[in-house]
Amino acid sequence: MKNLLAITGIILFICIIITSSYRSDNANAAPEQPILESQISQASNSEKAAAGYFLSVYEKKVAAFEAGNDIPFYISDVYVNTLPAADIKSLEKGIHVDDKKALKRLIEDYCS
Repeated sequence: MKNLLAITGIILFICIIITSSYRSDNANAAPEQPILESQISQASNSEKAAAGYFLSVYEKKVAAFEAGNDIPFYISDVYVNTLPAADIKSLEKGIHVDDKKALKRLIEDYCS
């Protein structure tokens, strides 16, 4: 019984040391941005971003595009067939917005 208690204590001590060293290694790391936020920020740095963005359909999902680009920089997990018919029609035509704040709001509206 004493051996089992001693082994459990040693394992617990090792776990605490590993956890504390992991935390100190990551303490200086920059906080992570949400995926959507970082992808929108990257898109805004390109020259095409000046023309705005479109929210449309890509592979049956809601996706965000830079104006003039056929490849989305953000693809949501939301399938368009789960949305109301009017929303599907709007997305199939493409919904244009001028800036990344408006794009983020639009994505939140369609994907939440």
